[in-house]
This record gives sequence, structure tokens and C-alpha cells, in this order.
Amino acid sequence: MLDRLRTLFSRVKDIYQEEGLLDTIERIFLFTKHVILSAISYENSEFYITGRVLRVEDDDKYLPKIPNVTYWFVETIEQLDELQKEGFDLSLLDIDQPHYRLQKGAIVNLVFVGHELGFKGWTALTEEAKNIINPYPYKVDFEKGEVCGGNAWTNPKYRRQGLSYYAAYRNEQFLIEKGVVKSRSIKYTNNIASIGQSVKRGTPILARARYIRIFGLQFWREKPIESTDSEGN
Repeated sequence: MLDRLRTLFSRVKDIYQEEGLLDTIERIFLFTKHVILSAISYENSEFYITGRVLRVEDDDKYLPKIPNVTYWFVETIEQLDELQKEGFDLSLLDIDQPHYRLQKGAIVNLVFVGHELGFKGWTALTEEAKNIINPYPYKVDFEKGEVCGGNAWTNPKYRRQGLSYYAAYRNEQFLIEKGVVKSRSIKYTNNIASIGQSVKRGTPILARARYIRIFGLQFWREKPIESTDSEGN
């Protein structure tokens, strides 16, 4: 519990340093509102559903803009513990309950600058893992080689340095080697940065969805978005 509080305070400090006092207050308000509404079991959210057929690419256009960057795929608790023993700082990963997620079929891709965490992104390889990482009821056909991603985060200290772009490329090449053919994900419609990265990588938006949860009842509706690019279907 104390570790999670320290992580939350660290995130608030990062936001304050990166975005200023007013934006920090606004983010705290929105987070508090989310916690309260979650407690009374209410949510009303809109998403874009994206889908991408994975493809082999060269790394030339994906290299980060800063030096001393290392990339790690973590599939097991033992691999995660080994990174920690080698001095890599995983404190900002604690809030995700990484051991539990890894046990349920999720993997995490990590980018470090030196020994400091610069980026993290989770991928679900099973339905059970999806329900932990991204529990909204959009369809992912795991039996046909599909996966889904979620909970990506870039350290504010290293934003706009190409870490998330580089991580997405490396993750895709890794998944291809494991036999994955397609990745699906959802993004809040107001998450401009994440949507922008999808557009930059040529990932089509397949549908717009609305999710409503109130007192245990759930409603999910998708509206397809017409596109000349059918690669994600």
C-alpha cells in the first residue's frame, strides 16, 4: 500500500513539473472523480477501436532520439526479478501489480534510459489477461493469433523522445516471432497522444464504441468507421 502511494505521489510530482499547477489540479480532480464514480459503479466512456496486421519492418525510422536506451521483453516473474537485481528501477511498475499480470498471460515491454524506466506497455496474450489489462468487452480472437495492448505509459521526463514509437515497433517484431498476426486495442477518444501514434504508424481506426456501466449493468455499443484501409479487419 505504501509503495502504491509513493508511486502515485511520484506521478503527481512528474505531472506538476511537466505540465504546471493548473493542469496538475485538473488531473487530480479527474482522477478523484474516476475513483468516486468507480466506487458507486458508474462509468460512461467513449473509445476508438484500432486494429493492426503485424508486419516485419526495419528499425531505421523507429530509433529513439536519445542515447543510452535499452529495451526488454518480460514474460515471467523471474525475468522481472532479474531486472531488479541488475539495478533497473521498477518502482513505477508496482502500481500495475506486474507479478499477477504475468501469471495470467500478459507480457510487458519496458524501455529504460540508463536504469530509469522511460516507457512501459502491456500486451495480453489470453482472454484472462485482457480482462485484467483492458476489461472492456471488445472482441479479440486469441485463438486466431490476435492480441491486445493496454496500460502504456511514458515517463514525463522522456516524452517526445520517441520511446513509445520505438517500443511499439520492438513489441510488434517480438510478437511476430511468437506467431501473432494481429493486434487490437481501444483508446479513449480524448487520448490525442495515443491516437496520434496510431495514425503515425498507419494503424486504422475500425470503430467508435461507447461503454456504460451503472450499478452492475453494462452496455457496450460499437459503430464501425468506414475506411479505405481494411488491414485491421
